Order: sequence, then C-alpha cells, then structure tokens
Amino acid sequence: MAKQPDAGTGAAPDPTSGPARSSAARKRVSLSREVILETAMRLADSEGTTFLTLTRLGRALGADPTALYRHFRNKDELLLAMGDQLMSEAIAGIEPGRSWQDTLRSAAWSMRRAYLARPALGAQSAARFTGGHAETSLVETITAELTKAGLEPDVAARHCRAFAEVVLGHIGITATLLSLSAEQQELDVAIGLRVYATPAAGSARQSTGRTHAATALEDENEVFRTVLETYLEGLRATVAAAPHGR
Repeated sequence: MAKQPDAGTGAAPDPTSGPARSSAARKRVSLSREVILETAMRLADSEGTTFLTLTRLGRALGADPTALYRHFRNKDELLLAMGDQLMSEAIAGIEPGRSWQDTLRSAAWSMRRAYLARPALGAQSAARFTGGHAETSLVETITAELTKAGLEPDVAARHCRAFAEVVLGHIGITATLLSLSAEQQELDVAIGLRVYATPAAGSARQSTGRTHAATALEDENEVFRTVLETYLEGLRATVAAAPHGR
C-alpha cells in the first residue's frame, strides 16, 4: 500500500476541491469584451443597470473583477458598449424599403423594439453617443439614404442626427416609463389619460382590464407614430425642395 502523506508534511492541497478549486476555476476563465458584454446584458435584463457593477459582473463571470478593467476602464465605458449592442440589435432589424422614407421608418421602429426590449438599459442609453461600430454603421446607413434622396452630404449628415435624436428622444421617454414600478406606472397612465385623452377614450381604455404597462405602451406607440410620420413628412418636403431633389 502506498504511504499516505502525514498531516504535517506540507503536502500541496488538492486543486480539485475547496478554495484551491475556486482559485483555479477563476484562472481558467477566458475573458473577452464579447463574453463580458453578453453577461452584462443578461444581468441588466434581470436586475436593471442600477445594480450592475464590475464587482457583481466579475462574480457572475467567475473572474476576479480587476480582470475586467483590461477590457473596460470603468462602468460607464461598459454601459456605452451595452448601448452600442442595443444599436447593433436595432440595425439587424432594419428592412431596406422601396424608398428612403420606408427605410428610415423601418430603422425607427427597429430602434424602438431593441431599446424597449430592455427598458432600463434603453432609458439610460437613448441619450448617449456610444461611439461604437454599431452607431457608426447606423449613421452611415441613414446618411446614405438621405444622400441618395438628393440632400447634400453635409445636410444629410445634419438630418441624420436630427432623425436619431427625434427617434431616440421619444424612445427614452417610453423606456423610462416602462422602467417605473407598477404603482408609478399606474399613476403616470392615469394622469396621461386624464390630461391628454378624451373622456370617452380614457373610459374605454381603463375598462379593458389590461396592465398599466400595456396601456402605457399602446399610448406611447401611437404618439411615436405621430411624431415619426410628422418628422418624415417635414423631411420629405426638405428633400423635395433640395436642388438635387427637384
């Protein structure tokens, strides 16, 4: 029989159990921006962005939180990258239309779907420039559509930003509303129906038995549609008046 080591011989601990195993597991974690972002998006879905910290993210990844700083300098840089991920999801949903108006309309609704799928993150990201690849790609897409429509490149670039701010501005409002507690949503919806809706419309909507979030989203979608179509109509007039649009 092989001799067993004495307790006092200083034998190395078993790396497959106890603290040594945990330490070895952390060392085996292969971190990348993509892996970190995927986990951060998942945590934001379940817990919101308020409680998302690099320490919390490190624990979820089974990695030393300090290792995350090799990929993101701080939480704000991580949040901007998450915002660019939302933009990437929006781009994936854009369907090129038969006209530039159709393409911009598709882009606007795709952005809305992507941001409102994660309202807490969407509310925080809508007002920020991400500086990432997805934002650059979206800007190039919209600017190219407006240039093809007949606007000069510098004018197209200005209207691209105006389009993004109109769209994301309203998306941010809706995302903030959907991030509220049920009690806050109830109050907000009640005020909205009282102030902006006709009494008949308010009574009909309140009697449907839908959740306040569903009522709020339906109202916000209709307002968004009005804002978007009004903006596109004005932009159509600008394109028509442009020298290349005549």
